[in-house]
Amino acid sequence: MKKLFFISIAFLCVCACEHKPTEEEQGLAKLNEARVAYRQGRFAVSRDIIMTLRKNYPRAFEARRQAILLLDSVERQLAGGDSLKSEFYERKLMYDEENLKLPK
Repeated sequence: MKKLFFISIAFLCVCACEHKPTEEEQGLAKLNEARVAYRQGRFAVSRDIIMTLRKNYPRAFEARRQAILLLDSVERQLAGGDSLKSEFYERKLMYDEENLKLPK
């Protein structure tokens, strides 16, 4: 009886210790989705995914920091024909790249 009790307790502990993704991991997964959409030329979709990341994962700090650079690139692409907007986002992207110091 004791053996069965200890086996059931051990089983419950193993089941309870399932790895649940952290908010940071979930945010990085969303960021990767946005990067894929960007590479495919779906800039509006990429922007929407980044906005979702910012709204749903407020404590995913690293993912949000990296999303800033991607969002700058997306906005620059969406500005397209508007040279003033395009220049603004190009300068903002350069500024953010210098000041955010993201790991390579």
